[in-house]
Amino acid sequence: MFSGWKVWSVPVVLLLTQIHVVAPENGINKGSFHCSSTRRHVSIKAEKGDFGWMTSEGYPDSYGGNNTFTDEGGGGDGGGGDGSVCDHIHLHEVDYPYDQASHANYFGDGEGQIFTSISSHVRLRHCTSGSPFADGKRFNIEFLSLDKSEIRQGMVAQEGNSFGTVQTPNFPQGYALNGETFTYVIQNLDPYGHVRFMATDWDIAPESEVKVYDGFGEKAPSLVLERFRRPVFVSQSNTLVFVFSTGFTLRDCCYHTGFKASYEFVSERAWPQRPITDCSAFYPMRGGGMIDFTGATTSPSLYDCVWVIKRQSSDNRADGVVLRLTEVLLGDGWLQFEKQNSLEIYDGTTSEAPVMYRYTAKNLTHALPSYFASSGLYIRLKGGFYSTDKLSFIFTAVKNVSLEGTTACPGLFYYPCRNLLCIDQDLMCDGIDHCGDESDESPALDCSMSALWRLSFKWSMPYVEPTTLRTTTCAGFVCRVDGRCLATMMRCDGAGDCIDGEDEQGCTTTDAFSSGRRLLANAWAVLFMIAISTSHPVLVR
Repeated sequence: MFSGWKVWSVPVVLLLTQIHVVAPENGINKGSFHCSSTRRHVSIKAEKGDFGWMTSEGYPDSYGGNNTFTDEGGGGDGGGGDGSVCDHIHLHEVDYPYDQASHANYFGDGEGQIFTSISSHVRLRHCTSGSPFADGKRFNIEFLSLDKSEIRQGMVAQEGNSFGTVQTPNFPQGYALNGETFTYVIQNLDPYGHVRFMATDWDIAPESEVKVYDGFGEKAPSLVLERFRRPVFVSQSNTLVFVFSTGFTLRDCCYHTGFKASYEFVSERAWPQRPITDCSAFYPMRGGGMIDFTGATTSPSLYDCVWVIKRQSSDNRADGVVLRLTEVLLGDGWLQFEKQNSLEIYDGTTSEAPVMYRYTAKNLTHALPSYFASSGLYIRLKGGFYSTDKLSFIFTAVKNVSLEGTTACPGLFYYPCRNLLCIDQDLMCDGIDHCGDESDESPALDCSMSALWRLSFKWSMPYVEPTTLRTTTCAGFVCRVDGRCLATMMRCDGAGDCIDGEDEQGCTTTDAFSSGRRLLANAWAVLFMIAISTSHPVLVR
């Protein structure tokens, strides 16, 4: 082992294991790998238990020269500047979003440090300058591939912890859809005991899958957890094994935070106050909507509801989301389960986000009517509730009015509220006060069928100069205002064709009855036009 800051020995773990378990001793020695000026990229493929070394060229002899080399199939920014800046080792994950949080630089004082990766794809870059050093420049890095597994063990208030948490990799920043698999083992050391499990966060991609094996001996999964349903259950055996397959995709639009769950080791399988989580839901931070909660039984039941309002992708340009508490009817259940009841609102989309407000039976009467968050909201309601208990929210994605550009509310956020918020124009006249000041439902908008017609159809009519109006002889009826010539049958037909309705003035009952057949045809034509204009695309053969 050489000394001095020019000599590096940094053990590197290529596979994540927050608790290093199942570390095999029968792996393959992959030998040594190094880069050079003629071999600038080296790819190393290692299985579980394999180990080896990455060294400087000619190690243990010194090297020199002004080069940037890459191991692990990498690439990246070139070096530059003086030797104290450029001479270093840079390690980071390759897959998004792990690559956003795993960068580490090791300079001359990095000897003995350990880098533990999240996934199986790591890139190492070696940057070197042409600056000479008295003791020379060299490095030696050892790597070891471990199993991506975690194990949690305990017993009821005797040995180990009786409860804890487990979460997906890189939570809450999100996990990569790179086709990897992670295993979690939760074991009650009491062979006759059980494990209670409840997810507090559950954001799983369509490509991902979570299989649960109830016991070590199970060959087939006892349960495949549903994507849109927060799981809560108790094991039959003393061990739960979760196999989380991330799945794979090439699409670049969305990220999923994964899951975080709490577990508890218990002696009995019965769970008298098992909470109901079916009330939980996920809402994209787009447009707006309502969150309604009502207890489902006449006797008080214990609920644990989580509602998440989350930005789907960077394409959503909303400045944030406004949440308004519109109805609170919490009675005996709220009081009866006082110590267990709470309403929590988080400034973010996971349970690890900062808590903005926490309400209980003692302070709910002082709850604020509205809340704003830029990145999204995590709302959690816990406690016992009757069927008469009710809680309602309205949420709206908004932008602030801008004085820049040609319009104050550009893009999808077209409608300006009186309070200077911009909302999606599709939220106008939907019966919900999204603005918060009722300006999107105001009588001034005349939220009626005629107003909706004008909002749904954009008219573009050319302006006609009065001198270009028809001056030829009309064999039918002439409108005085615009000079239009109407066919004789359009006179007194029950439908005003002139701008001022002149063609329907001075008509008798006989005239209206004689034109009834045409009026009925016109009515069917209008209804048919409305149906085509407001439904799905229509193919006419």
